[in-house]
Amino acid sequence: MAVDLNQMVATDGLIKLFRDKERSEANSAVLEAPQHLPFKISNSLQAAIDESTNNLDKLVENLEVYAFTFKDFGKEAIKQQKFSPDSFIQMALQYAFYRIHNTPAAQYETAATRKFLHGRTETIRSCSVESVEFARTMLNPSSTPLQKVAALKSAITAHKDYTVQALNGFGVDRHLLGLKLIAQQNGLPIPEIFSDTSYRKSLHMRVSTSQVASKCDGFMIYGPLVEDGYACCYNPRPNDINFGTTAFKSCSETSTVEFKQAIESSLVEMLHILVTTPSAKL
Repeated sequence: MAVDLNQMVATDGLIKLFRDKERSEANSAVLEAPQHLPFKISNSLQAAIDESTNNLDKLVENLEVYAFTFKDFGKEAIKQQKFSPDSFIQMALQYAFYRIHNTPAAQYETAATRKFLHGRTETIRSCSVESVEFARTMLNPSSTPLQKVAALKSAITAHKDYTVQALNGFGVDRHLLGLKLIAQQNGLPIPEIFSDTSYRKSLHMRVSTSQVASKCDGFMIYGPLVEDGYACCYNPRPNDINFGTTAFKSCSETSTVEFKQAIESSLVEMLHILVTTPSAKL
């Protein structure tokens, strides 16, 4: 679930094309050599291009990138525990953030709504009452293994249920955005909910995520949504998981190195508690 099928199909399709040794050169079109196309650019346009180039260079320089492969296990080991690999990884990200910052993070995950005409995406809100309780239970030295397992199962179930709702058009974010845009475009008063402190805080997604599954040993990377946040794109494969994480160097609170370590520790600890706890599968 929560997979961008277009990206997945395009990636695997291109790799297959490049690796296809049987493709006949005779079937390839003979193309003319490309010709340089000169553009006439005014001084003002050139100045705007130079300014944009400089701004982009600053953004690139400020982006901290850490790509890694988690090799302890992959989606098959998670499936053996009767859990959704995506929900399991999402809870690991929630747990990782909490163990670093000692607070939960609003967490965005992409859900594709392409089953609907003109459908694109909806937001899966991975942070829930259950995910926060799970992180706190895992970090509580007084928690028993059975309590940790129960909290993990509850958090994964909550995420899976929300995912199903989002995929079927029952998410809240696109609906609320549509209502806000209707008000703006028709000169109507903006409903008070959009200026409410709690609502605005819920939109401050400190963890932006997306599962882009592919058979190849690849991953994708993008930047955080907010200055004090992380971005995490992952590719769960049968026996490992590829991660592409980013944060902004200008924020002293975030570190992709620390986030990577927390993700790996969380994944290992979560599977360990399931495997070693009697009756965990009941």
